[in-house]
Amino acid sequence: MPYACPICGQQTLEDQSGTFVMAVPSGIPGGDIRIADANWQSCSSCAEQIIPDDLSKAIEQVRYRRSGLLSPDQIRQIRARTGLSAVEMAQILGAGDKSYTRWENGKSVQNKATDTLIRLIEQHPELFADINARRSPDRESLIQSYFQSLSTFKGSNHFAIAAHGEPLSSAACESIRRRLLELAGANQT
Repeated sequence: MPYACPICGQQTLEDQSGTFVMAVPSGIPGGDIRIADANWQSCSSCAEQIIPDDLSKAIEQVRYRRSGLLSPDQIRQIRARTGLSAVEMAQILGAGDKSYTRWENGKSVQNKATDTLIRLIEQHPELFADINARRSPDRESLIQSYFQSLSTFKGSNHFAIAAHGEPLSSAACESIRRRLLELAGANQT
């Protein structure tokens, strides 16, 4: 029984079932997307197709797979495993909060560069914490303040005692200072 088409208003919208075929843009490899055992509606007057959510999700899964991109579920799982909030993940990626949320919800597709960063976060989350620390404008003063405070904390702070065991010799402090300067110089090139 035909229904009224929401686009043209004609009573020519009919239920369809079988293999749904969708032509894809040139940027997605693999040719037309074919989804077997699908259900949708099609209007014979204006050629509009009404695609239900389950078919739309199946099409998107094929699209992500063919493009080599993480699916929204995979992005969400990676973030959950890292223990980051969506806002924190967006900040690490250098993306807007809303853009990141759209990737997780499947409302938008991340580009390959962002997809690569998300994969790297999953494999090496500590690298991103290190990069963020290196970007800090007060990094040098924090390091300097830390070393200057060691002798003060040594006798009164059990965390400092646990971290360093015994008082650092002048030679050890100088060696650490030289190494930090080398690292800072390597990061500036």
